[in-house]
Amino acid sequence: MKLLIDIGNTSAKLAISDNGKFVHYERLSESWLEAFLRLIRNFYIDEVVISSVAGADESLDRALKIMNFPVKRIAWNTPCPFKEIKGIPEGYGADRIAADFGAFAQDATSPIMVIDAGTCITYDIFAADGEVIGGVISPGVQLRLQAMHDHTALLPLIKAEPYAPLHAMNTKGCLLAGAIYGARFEVIGYIREISQLYPDIHVFLTGGNYFPIPEDIKCKVTHDPFLVLKGLDSI
Repeated sequence: MKLLIDIGNTSAKLAISDNGKFVHYERLSESWLEAFLRLIRNFYIDEVVISSVAGADESLDRALKIMNFPVKRIAWNTPCPFKEIKGIPEGYGADRIAADFGAFAQDATSPIMVIDAGTCITYDIFAADGEVIGGVISPGVQLRLQAMHDHTALLPLIKAEPYAPLHAMNTKGCLLAGAIYGARFEVIGYIREISQLYPDIHVFLTGGNYFPIPEDIKCKVTHDPFLVLKGLDSI
């Protein structure tokens, strides 16, 4: 079995994969050592595969050393197991390449766009032959709320919520509407524009924020909250 670890900007996700099937998933809510001790009591772990946006984690490294597991770390130059990817720039985020691998695991023949809506919203676009077309990074919902608080005198800092009205009559509601619908309309707008350029594109959506896609968008859209973990499982 593989222990898959996705370390993001705001949380870490753990999964246990048994021959490509996830048999356990959680967001880390304790120390790495406590998590490892608990997991190895319940699962026989053969190797650990890690994606981290934050570089080395001392507590994780100590726990791995104590457990003495074989470890793989995905990086910008990790070979894709499904097709040759051409043009990945040095320093490309580990979480982004993992999500891309998760998409290629499901569709290795179409042009694809991977949208990961987390702390930041990232867009990765690939031609059908694996050539990198380009990418985009923009603030996620909580970052938009944080920026409005940080750069104004009176706007409060509020926590992102899964839903907001389209418009509101109070400050909190207005902030949520602006952050959530601003991000949602951005995502929809990018899908519209890219699908006009590449009508057969396959869009994959993942990340902590999910934005419903309107029915008039005709390109194929797949929502997969485990896309990064599936990419880690593939290497």
